[in-house]
Amino acid sequence: MNFVSFIIANKLWLSAGFLLALSSSFGQTFFISIFAAEIMSSFDLSNSEWGTIYASGTLLSAVAMIYIGGLVDDYKTRNISFLVLGILTLAMCSMAILDSVAALIITIFFLRLMGQGMSTHLAHVAMAKWFSRYRGRALALSNLGYSLGESFLPMFFVGFLLVLPWRSIWLLSAVFPVVVAVAIYFTLRDERSPEFFQEDKGTFGLGLRHWSRSEVLKSSIFWFAFPGLLGLPAFGTVLFFQQVNYAFLKGWEHLSMVKAYPLFTIVAVGISFLSGTLIDRYSAIKLIGFYQIPAIVGFYIFSVCETLVGFSIGLICFAITAGSNNIIPNAFWAECFGTASLGKIKALAAGVMVVGSALGPLISGFLIDLNFNLNLQYNLFATYFVFSSMLLIMATRKAMATV
Repeated sequence: MNFVSFIIANKLWLSAGFLLALSSSFGQTFFISIFAAEIMSSFDLSNSEWGTIYASGTLLSAVAMIYIGGLVDDYKTRNISFLVLGILTLAMCSMAILDSVAALIITIFFLRLMGQGMSTHLAHVAMAKWFSRYRGRALALSNLGYSLGESFLPMFFVGFLLVLPWRSIWLLSAVFPVVVAVAIYFTLRDERSPEFFQEDKGTFGLGLRHWSRSEVLKSSIFWFAFPGLLGLPAFGTVLFFQQVNYAFLKGWEHLSMVKAYPLFTIVAVGISFLSGTLIDRYSAIKLIGFYQIPAIVGFYIFSVCETLVGFSIGLICFAITAGSNNIIPNAFWAECFGTASLGKIKALAAGVMVVGSALGPLISGFLIDLNFNLNLQYNLFATYFVFSSMLLIMATRKAMATV
């Protein structure tokens, strides 16, 4: 089946995944961090205090994610999506009216849990379960929603801050998940899998069986992949979370810097589709050991560049890894451990990723307050990815030996 025919034949399911991924933007770091200066000013917070608050809400959401993520194995995507997007809307409204640090922590918790956590989780698990032969393509198409949000929302909303109060922007933005919730509810009225995938059988993992979450936790494959799961969301989050500080460090205007983000999206989207095609042809197990290597180059460039051109080159390198990240690992879990308990297994992996996204800003904020600037931090991040890539290659060898 060619690409266009695939999209036409499965437009309802693909559009649901796309909309869920796009809606996750409002709980992602790249969106919340746009308002970092305004939030710190409103509550008189230092970098480390804001980092601690953000990490606290995010870590709590990671714990909750591990427990509630398995709901997607037992309930229809349509119904869970309506609940998740409804709570996300309330959290966005809360950002417009909150007046205390405690309320800020609670709001961050729900933004991260329902935005970054469950909206993304629903999109990935639905694509991995509904599609077997063309799983890579489906994941790439749904991830297009996240990529578009990551690229264009910062540019638009940084501009909106020039003319609107930050709280008003949150209130107006809350209309979007409401519209998406209604659209998905009607789009998935007839929620069934594509004809080439029998939902009652699913796809087997290694050893021609379905793995339980407890079995996955005992597998060395998971633990070899663990540093990679943790590192990319941690340090990728820092890149966007600290965008204001990074622009100040380099002497650039913030708006000028975020204008490079569409370049990031173009590369990331292209790599997403390439990754999806390669997965369908070769399998994610054979690819996962190598996809973080471009991030090594990207973060080293971030640490030494002094111009927006240099930053753009680093962004292209990082985009290659970022574009693969939501495609290759998600297909990897399905290929290794099957789809019967994929929601629970993916929730475990998502929990680890959310923990990473919490630790990154927390650590980075404290280091900045200790005068350990972002140039030095990004050099260390590049070194970390050398280590995690080596372990991912070991995970690949272990998985292939189990086939």
